[in-house]
Amino acid sequence: MNPILASSTQVDLLLYVGGGGFVLLGSFFFGRLVTFFFPKNPLIRNGKNDKD
Repeated sequence: MNPILASSTQVDLLLYVGGGGFVLLGSFFFGRLVTFFFPKNPLIRNGKNDKD
């Protein structure tokens, strides 16, 4: 029976890429949460009401 992930380098690379993906996903949802709780903050919604 052959293992799918044969070397330690492959496992390390998979964990780094997977961990990086979860960091990006978590930062996206954290940003959505901040804009939900502070919708009228001009630092967050500065470009929302521009009418050029």
